[in-house]
Amino acid sequence: MKLLLIRHGEPNYQLDCLTENGILQAQKLAARLEREEKIDKAYLSPMGRAKQTGEIYLKGKNIPTKTCNWLHEFDVKITDPDHDHPVEVWDIYPKSWTQIPQYFDRKAFADVPAVSQSDFYSRYLAMCEGLDEVLLENGLRRENGVYVKTDSTDKTLAFFCHFGISCVMIAYLLGISPILTLNGLSAEPTAIATLCTDDRFGDKVNFRLHGFGDIAHLGAAQNSGINYK
Repeated sequence: MKLLLIRHGEPNYQLDCLTENGILQAQKLAARLEREEKIDKAYLSPMGRAKQTGEIYLKGKNIPTKTCNWLHEFDVKITDPDHDHPVEVWDIYPKSWTQIPQYFDRKAFADVPAVSQSDFYSRYLAMCEGLDEVLLENGLRRENGVYVKTDSTDKTLAFFCHFGISCVMIAYLLGISPILTLNGLSAEPTAIATLCTDDRFGDKVNFRLHGFGDIAHLGAAQNSGINYK
């Protein structure tokens, strides 16, 4: 199984939609997906900028599509001793989070006061439940950190969503702390992250990250006036 985690195009955050530049980016993304992928199902964030990005690709296609509330941007704010106000979970000062051992543990991160005193963990669990439900519908049942095939998994699923929620999904699938991915990865608009199951060991599989932040479809954009930085 292949999972494509796709960030939305350049956004107008105030209106929660794409800018003109973002629409051009999404069109280039759509052309690439049309050319390189056979997407079997699509899942959309309920937020406008991600839905618009997905709809530009999906227009005219008969691909089963579902909007999932758990794909909402992971816009959780937590306290940081170096700030006088809560900060986004991908903006924790490095001199702060790198000195807290629990942040490096896939379970213990939830016990750090900054996390436990926010809605971080409840949102994280909602993502875990939602993603596992989608995977189960497509032939993978989670058991003790690995996935067991219950049906054919020869399919590609596309998730049109956001940077933050993609980082959290990747952390869950790889069995690592989401603090590490949220503060250690970076993705431009319309960037693609690709995860595939490692099918060498029979019916029990894990996911491997094959690429993150891929914006190859914007390569020629530098000469066409599209600013994707």
